[in-house]
Amino acid sequence: MVTTAGSLMHQLLREGVPKAEVARRLGLSRQTIYNWLKQGIEKAKEAARASKLDPFKSYIESRLERFDVPASVLLEEIRAQGYDGGMTILRDWVASIKDRHVQRVVDRFETEPGRQAQVDWASCGAIMHLGRRRRLSLLVVVLGYSRVIWAQFVVSERRPVLLELLEAAFRQLGGIPRELLFDNLKQVVASPRRQDKGAEIQPGFAAFSDHWGFAPVISPPYWPRAKGKVERAIQYIKASFLEGRSFTDLDDLNAQLRCWLAEVANVRIHATTKERPVDRLAADLAAMLPIGETTPFPAVTIAERHADHDARISYLGVRYSVDPEVLTGRRRGNKVEVHHGTDERIRIFSHGLLVGEHKVLPSGSPPQDAPLHAAKRRTLRQLPTWRRDRGPAPRFDQKSPDCDDLAVMAPQVAERPLSAYEAA
Repeated sequence: MVTTAGSLMHQLLREGVPKAEVARRLGLSRQTIYNWLKQGIEKAKEAARASKLDPFKSYIESRLERFDVPASVLLEEIRAQGYDGGMTILRDWVASIKDRHVQRVVDRFETEPGRQAQVDWASCGAIMHLGRRRRLSLLVVVLGYSRVIWAQFVVSERRPVLLELLEAAFRQLGGIPRELLFDNLKQVVASPRRQDKGAEIQPGFAAFSDHWGFAPVISPPYWPRAKGKVERAIQYIKASFLEGRSFTDLDDLNAQLRCWLAEVANVRIHATTKERPVDRLAADLAAMLPIGETTPFPAVTIAERHADHDARISYLGVRYSVDPEVLTGRRRGNKVEVHHGTDERIRIFSHGLLVGEHKVLPSGSPPQDAPLHAAKRRTLRQLPTWRRDRGPAPRFDQKSPDCDDLAVMAPQVAERPLSAYEAA
């Protein structure tokens, strides 16, 4: 096996294939290629035959199939099983296993239409939006088979925005990929992959994926090739579309992007497939999940807060007012629900009743009071203490320690004739 791999290695190198590409094709690490070139095929073959690692390879592979366990941890584990070799041979072999795993992630759906799309955010500087300087972000979705690109610029990367954009991508592309491949996006991943467990999906995003029927796939950390299609698409958009572009506002920028995608990006001859993405789209759509009658997912983030004595709540670093008249008495200080929608407004509910609505402002902005709330608060402060609503008075039933009726506890007054008072 080593002789065959070594011969193929030399053949590829003679053809001018870079060493990194040779390593990828052979499922080996680049360091292994360098070692073979330095030591010669015979020494590599002897090392392979005499490897102390052989009895433990099946265990290591089973661990790396499920978890991204570092070589240092694997070394401790197999030493507990009797391994007495060194770290170098283990690290080289682990690197080759990881390279093969990455290639499976990259190539697994290379020729399978409709199976996978890759999704990622890109930071593109800043623009003036609605009178404020905002960070400009780009969401890119690339269909794995056809290489069709869908993209849109936004000024927020919050999860409701991500869900709204993905729904727009599904509807504009005409179908739903069976899997979406993500990096460790905080809007998608609650807990990244660790040595002892896989990635944990955010409950809200899991509900979204169930609603639309696709499976979220999280790429291994620090393996950029696993989502190479979307990363190349991002660089392509930045270099060929955004660089030097003139536009008036966000809507104008997105309108130009849609035209460019339809007239340039998706009709060019792709460097890898040697075909136009738009010509391969039909095969993708035929295998993708149909949208059908699926309704939009309610992309609203819900958080709990407490109203303070000033009838305000704190949300994302800003204090917002609620209706003080509703939150007086026993309701003051109770929990309220803050619904943060994709329209960048919050709606505050108490016991199902809307008690406040505000536009979301950046953290550190001054307190936001609705005019009606401020007027009601001033009125309540001006009321005499005895007229303020303190809630219903508590009811109780007091009994005498010796009597069954409280009336018998009334004080007894001595009765004397009026003449007694006149004499005094």
